[in-house]
Amino acid sequence: MGTTVGLGAMFAGAPPEQGGGGSAGPRGWGRLARASLLAPALAALLVACSGSGSDGGAAASPSHSTASTTSASATTPAASDGTAAPPAPTALGTPTATASVGPRVGARSWSSQPATATRQPTRPVQLVSLRSATNVENGVRFQRLVLEFAGGVPGYRAQFVPQVIRPGSGAPLPLSGQAAFELVLTSAAAHDDQGASTLRTAPNGTGQSGLSYALAGDFEGTVHIGVGLSRVAGFRVVELTGPDRLAVDFLL
Repeated sequence: MGTTVGLGAMFAGAPPEQGGGGSAGPRGWGRLARASLLAPALAALLVACSGSGSDGGAAASPSHSTASTTSASATTPAASDGTAAPPAPTALGTPTATASVGPRVGARSWSSQPATATRQPTRPVQLVSLRSATNVENGVRFQRLVLEFAGGVPGYRAQFVPQVIRPGSGAPLPLSGQAAFELVLTSAAAHDDQGASTLRTAPNGTGQSGLSYALAGDFEGTVHIGVGLSRVAGFRVVELTGPDRLAVDFLL
């Protein structure tokens, strides 16, 4: 503002040249012309001084400030210490599995947890066949072990175990693969009243995908079957009729 006052005083204190009749002379008119030319510059200086911010910096244009803020928030937000914060991690999509494997909610659900069913038939049902095959259902590939019975379907307990033990002797059952699976049939037998085997197939075998199975024991109304697999996998137990069967499916 001191500059403004000085300029005004300069203009106001310079008397015009007096000519005839009290009018301004040529030199006076020249000074007035120069003053009129300097007036816009003085007005611009006053506006610039009044628009200065409190921190001494020039006031930013609102439109420019908005664009800069939006751009910063959309790219790299500032951290609390003033440095640029790293971009937020992008959420990765969850791969879609061929079959949902989770907690056991039923014998027919895919899970690696045990599955059981309890039955009390009037007499033990007879195991007559053991076989395996690779199946595909709704795009899901699995190895199926089929147990066929005469006289109904028994109760069962199916689970992965450290190893399958032969009942009575306590000896481990040799099986191929890295994972051992045990199926215990209750109220069931693999022999008739005379003690002869009721099986029409071999008591052991190997499936196309490396699954192996074997009869581990047939003692006092309980039949033990061991299964060897390449890994612990989701499985399910499906009951079928016509003829009576239990199908144990293992995900490949």
